[in-house]
Amino acid sequence: MFIPLVFWLLLLGALAIGWQAGDRQDRRIIVAIVTVSIVTALSDLFVGGRASLVLVGIADIALLIVVTRYALTSRKHWPVWFAGIHTAGVLFGIAALFFPEGERLILDYVSAFWAIPALIAMVLGLLADQRAGIVNETS
Repeated sequence: MFIPLVFWLLLLGALAIGWQAGDRQDRRIIVAIVTVSIVTALSDLFVGGRASLVLVGIADIALLIVVTRYALTSRKHWPVWFAGIHTAGVLFGIAALFFPEGERLILDYVSAFWAIPALIAMVLGLLADQRAGIVNETS
């Protein structure tokens, strides 16, 4: 119960800082990150088991595609770091599908762990980009 609470507090803090420091395109990605987090929580709460892993995996892969596309078109640096860190989480989540229950839970927790460094990279990157004056052309 403690770790999910820490995650949600960190997510809300990242949302607040990111909303202030980011531009409109950054905010769209932040909304996608929050949406995937909510889908993950609801999936764990109402679906559970391997079906939940598949649903979360689909949501995480969709987020990875969105963030990677943004990283390739943006002048900002944080999407590159977020996409790289999120890739580790996605790979552990995919690996969890192929293991028995006990090992699956370990891989599932390791996959979830990567969300925290990704959020930290997002916040620090947005603040650094804001301080450096980096903006996207269409902001």
